Amino acid sequence: MQVPENGNASQSRQEITTQEASERSGLSLNHLAYLLRQGKLDGRRFGDRVWMVYVDSLENYLAKPRKPGRKQKKPESHTEKPTSHKKGERQHSSEPDNLQSFTPNHDSLINGRIVVGYQYGEKLDTIFTSKSLYALASPNARWLMELADIQCFAVDDCMIMTNSRNFEGWEMQEIKTTILDTPAPIPSDLELLRQEKGALIEKDYFNAPHYRLISYTPSFSELDYLGIKLAPLNFYDYYSLTPFFDEPLLTAFDGSKISIRQKYGNTAFTYSSTDRGISLIPTPVSIQSVVVTSDEQIILMQRSFPVAFYPNHWSVSFEKTMNAAIIDKDGNILKSGDADFFACAIRGLNEEFAVSNDAIASIKALSLNVEYLTLSVDVITVIKVNLKAEEIRQAWLLKASRKEEAFRFALLSTDLHAVVEKLFSRTLWHPTSRMRLIQYLFHTYGIDEVAKAIKARQG
Repeated sequence: MQVPENGNASQSRQEITTQEASERSGLSLNHLAYLLRQGKLDGRRFGDRVWMVYVDSLENYLAKPRKPGRKQKKPESHTEKPTSHKKGERQHSSEPDNLQSFTPNHDSLINGRIVVGYQYGEKLDTIFTSKSLYALASPNARWLMELADIQCFAVDDCMIMTNSRNFEGWEMQEIKTTILDTPAPIPSDLELLRQEKGALIEKDYFNAPHYRLISYTPSFSELDYLGIKLAPLNFYDYYSLTPFFDEPLLTAFDGSKISIRQKYGNTAFTYSSTDRGISLIPTPVSIQSVVVTSDEQIILMQRSFPVAFYPNHWSVSFEKTMNAAIIDKDGNILKSGDADFFACAIRGLNEEFAVSNDAIASIKALSLNVEYLTLSVDVITVIKVNLKAEEIRQAWLLKASRKEEAFRFALLSTDLHAVVEKLFSRTLWHPTSRMRLIQYLFHTYGIDEVAKAIKARQG
C-alpha cells in the first residue's frame, strides 16, 4: 500500500487535492489522474487511487502549449500487478495506457443526490483485450487483491470469494443461514466518520435496514453445505460511508491521511468464524440475479437515472439488497426480513418483474463475490422461469411494483457465442454484470468451453 512521502522536499511544496486542481485547471479528474500516473504532473499518491497535486507542477504544466498525443496500441494482456515504489520516487505506473486513464468517479452530487459509481463504466465499457479468461480483472480489483494478499478470479470490478463446485450452484437446502439479533461493531474511526456524514445522508435518503455478512463456510470445508451467518445493518450505517470510501479521511499508523478503502479494504475478503475476524467496513449483502426465460432468453435492464447506484448502466436482470427485519423501539417486528439469499431473490423477481413464486422452475446460488466500488457482498444467482420473455416484459410494464428502477428492457439469447459476443460489446455495464454473464456460462456450458469460446472470439 502506498503512503505519502514525508521528506522535507515534499513538505516545502504547496499541494492541493485533485478536485481543487480540476477546478483551477478545467481538467477532468480522470485526466489529472492520468497525468499524475504518467509523471507529467508531480504529486503524492495514497495507495493506488488518491492523489495530492503540487501547485507549482500544475502551474508549469498549464503554462506549456499542449497537443493531444497519439493513442497507444492496446496490449494483448493485462496481467501485471501495480508497481510498488520507494519513498521519494516519482510515481510511475507500469499499467498499460488504456488502464492508467481509468479512474472511475466513485460518487457525484447530481441534482442534490449523492450517486455512487456514477459514470463508472465510461472507461470500462471497452472490449476485453486479454485472451486469458483469468486476466479480466480491472486495475481496481488487482489492487485490492494485492492489498489483501489473495488471488482469485475477477471480472471487471467483481471478485469471487467462494463459489459452488464448478459453478453447478447451491440449491436452497445446501445453504444453512443463521441470522444474529444485534449489529456487528465497526472500528471507532469509522463510527466517528459515520456520525459526521450521517446527517448529510439522512436528510435526503431513506431505506430499510439490510443484512451484513458475518461469516461463511470456506470453500475447502468438508461440510456438504454452505454455512452463512448474517447480522442486521442499518441503511445509514453503510450508505453514510460508501460515497466517501476514497477520500483521505482516516489516519494511518504513521499519522498520514488515508482513505477508508486503503485502511480497511483488504478485510472485504475476510468473513470467517476463526480468529481472522470479519470485514471491518459495514457493507450489505446484495443478490445479483440472472433471469432465464422458458424461450432461452436472458433479461437485460437499463437502470433508471434517479437510482443511487450506477444510474443508466445496463444490468443483467436485477440486483436486490437483502432486507433485515424492521423493529420498532419496543422490540416489535413491524416487517420481517429476508430469511436467506433465495427469499431475497424471489422477492426481487416479484418486485422487479411481477413474477410469482409458482412461475419459478429453478433457482440456484452460484457464488459469493466482492464488488470493488461498494465493497458489498454480492451473491450471484440464476433463476429459470416458466414464462416466455414477452410475458415477462408485459408483466414488467403493467404490474411490477419497482418498475421505476429500470427504464429499458432488452433480451439476450442464452447461446454461448451470443453471450460471448455481448461480453465484447461496448456497453455501459453495471460492475458485476459481465461477471454474472460469465458465471452463467460456466454454470450452463462448463468452464473449459467458455474459456475456449472467449479465446476464439478474441482471435
